[in-house]
Amino acid sequence: MVNIIFCGFGEGMDKRVVAKQGDVLLRVATNNGITIPTECTDGMCGSCAVRVEELETIPNEAAEFESKVDPDSWDKDKYTTYMEDKELNTLVEMGAITKKEAEVAQQYAQQTPIRLACQCIIKGSMLVKPFE
Repeated sequence: MVNIIFCGFGEGMDKRVVAKQGDVLLRVATNNGITIPTECTDGMCGSCAVRVEELETIPNEAAEFESKVDPDSWDKDKYTTYMEDKELNTLVEMGAITKKEAEVAQQYAQQTPIRLACQCIIKGSMLVKPFE
Protein backbone atom coordinates (compact mmCIF):
# COMPACT_ATOMS: atom_id res chain seq x y z
CA MET A 1 0.00 0.00 0.00
CA VAL A 2 1.17 3.50 -0.85
CA ASN A 3 0.08 7.06 -0.10
CA ILE A 4 -1.41 9.20 -2.86
CA ILE A 5 -1.83 12.88 -2.04
CA PHE A 6 -4.28 14.81 -4.21
CA CYS A 7 -3.86 18.58 -4.10
CA GLY A 8 -5.59 21.38 -6.01
CA PHE A 9 -8.59 19.50 -7.46
CA GLY A 10 -11.22 21.61 -5.70
CA GLU A 11 -12.96 22.06 -2.41
CA GLY A 12 -13.08 18.89 -0.35
CA MET A 13 -10.84 16.99 -2.76
CA ASP A 14 -7.44 17.77 -1.22
CA LYS A 15 -6.69 14.57 0.62
CA ARG A 16 -4.31 11.71 1.23
CA VAL A 17 -5.57 8.28 0.32
CA VAL A 18 -4.06 4.83 0.54
CA ALA A 19 -3.86 2.87 -2.72
CA LYS A 20 -2.63 -0.50 -3.90
CA GLN A 21 0.50 -0.65 -6.01
CA GLY A 22 -0.55 -1.56 -9.54
CA ASP A 23 -3.88 0.26 -9.43
CA VAL A 24 -4.73 2.95 -12.02
CA LEU A 25 -4.53 6.53 -10.74
CA LEU A 26 -7.84 7.60 -12.30
CA ARG A 27 -9.68 4.71 -10.60
CA VAL A 28 -8.14 5.59 -7.22
CA ALA A 29 -9.16 9.24 -7.66
CA THR A 30 -12.73 8.37 -8.67
CA ASN A 31 -13.15 5.83 -5.85
CA ASN A 32 -12.07 8.50 -3.35
CA GLY A 33 -14.26 11.36 -4.59
CA ILE A 34 -11.58 13.27 -6.50
CA THR A 35 -12.77 14.59 -9.85
CA ILE A 36 -10.22 14.44 -12.66
CA PRO A 37 -11.68 15.51 -16.02
CA THR A 38 -11.92 12.64 -18.50
CA GLU A 39 -13.26 12.15 -22.00
CA CYS A 40 -11.92 8.94 -23.53
CA THR A 41 -10.31 7.12 -20.54
CA ASP A 42 -8.07 5.42 -23.11
CA GLY A 43 -5.01 7.69 -23.20
CA MET A 44 -5.85 9.36 -26.49
CA CYS A 45 -7.46 12.72 -25.61
CA GLY A 46 -5.22 14.06 -22.83
CA SER A 47 -8.12 15.46 -20.79
CA CYS A 48 -7.01 13.61 -17.64
CA ALA A 49 -3.44 14.97 -17.63
CA VAL A 50 -2.04 15.51 -14.13
CA ARG A 51 1.28 16.51 -12.59
CA VAL A 52 2.84 13.76 -10.50
CA GLU A 53 5.74 13.91 -8.11
CA GLU A 54 7.23 10.77 -6.62
CA LEU A 55 7.40 10.91 -2.85
CA GLU A 56 9.87 9.16 -0.62
CA THR A 57 8.48 6.32 1.45
CA ILE A 58 9.71 8.10 4.57
CA PRO A 59 9.13 11.84 4.19
CA ASN A 60 12.30 13.90 4.37
CA GLU A 61 11.76 17.58 5.15
CA ALA A 62 14.97 18.55 3.34
CA ALA A 63 14.22 16.62 0.16
CA GLU A 64 13.01 18.45 -2.91
CA PHE A 65 10.22 16.70 -4.74
CA GLU A 66 11.15 18.00 -8.20
CA SER A 67 10.32 15.16 -10.57
CA LYS A 68 11.85 15.54 -14.00
CA VAL A 69 13.11 13.18 -16.63
CA ASP A 70 16.84 13.74 -16.96
CA PRO A 71 17.65 13.47 -20.65
CA ASP A 72 21.28 12.67 -19.89
CA SER A 73 21.07 9.90 -17.32
CA TRP A 74 19.00 7.34 -15.49
CA ASP A 75 18.01 8.22 -11.94
CA LYS A 76 18.34 5.06 -9.85
CA ASP A 77 16.24 6.64 -7.08
CA LYS A 78 13.07 6.86 -9.18
CA TYR A 79 10.51 4.13 -9.66
CA THR A 80 10.84 2.09 -12.82
CA THR A 81 7.68 2.92 -14.74
CA TYR A 82 6.93 1.81 -18.27
CA MET A 83 4.81 4.33 -20.18
CA GLU A 84 2.81 3.19 -23.22
CA ASP A 85 3.59 4.80 -26.58
CA LYS A 86 0.06 6.18 -26.91
CA GLU A 87 0.37 8.04 -23.59
CA LEU A 88 3.75 9.47 -24.51
CA ASN A 89 2.51 10.46 -27.99
CA THR A 90 -0.57 12.17 -26.52
CA LEU A 91 1.57 14.10 -24.01
CA VAL A 92 3.96 15.22 -26.79
CA GLU A 93 1.07 16.21 -29.09
CA MET A 94 -0.54 18.34 -26.37
CA GLY A 95 2.82 20.01 -25.59
CA ALA A 96 2.98 18.72 -22.00
CA ILE A 97 6.39 17.08 -22.56
CA THR A 98 9.03 17.27 -25.24
CA LYS A 99 9.83 14.52 -27.71
CA LYS A 100 13.25 14.20 -26.02
CA GLU A 101 11.59 13.67 -22.60
CA ALA A 102 9.35 10.99 -24.13
CA GLU A 103 12.34 9.19 -25.65
CA VAL A 104 14.26 9.27 -22.37
CA ALA A 105 11.21 8.09 -20.41
CA GLN A 106 10.98 5.10 -22.75
CA GLN A 107 14.70 4.37 -22.74
CA TYR A 108 15.05 4.44 -18.95
CA ALA A 109 11.52 3.27 -18.01
CA GLN A 110 10.87 6.33 -15.90
CA GLN A 111 7.73 8.40 -15.81
CA THR A 112 7.51 12.00 -16.93
CA PRO A 113 6.29 14.69 -14.51
CA ILE A 114 3.03 14.87 -16.48
CA ARG A 115 0.93 11.71 -16.74
CA LEU A 116 -2.49 10.73 -18.01
CA ALA A 117 -4.45 9.58 -14.95
CA CYS A 118 -6.22 6.90 -17.01
CA GLN A 119 -2.86 5.34 -17.95
CA CYS A 120 -0.81 5.93 -14.78
CA ILE A 121 -0.15 2.69 -12.90
CA ILE A 122 0.70 3.43 -9.28
CA LYS A 123 4.18 2.19 -8.33
CA GLY A 124 4.79 4.17 -5.15
CA SER A 125 3.71 7.14 -3.08
CA MET A 126 3.04 10.28 -5.09
CA LEU A 127 1.70 13.80 -5.00
CA VAL A 128 -0.88 14.48 -7.73
CA LYS A 129 -1.88 17.96 -8.90
CA PRO A 130 -3.98 19.19 -11.82
CA PHE A 131 -2.13 19.89 -15.06
CA GLU A 132 -2.79 23.44 -16.19
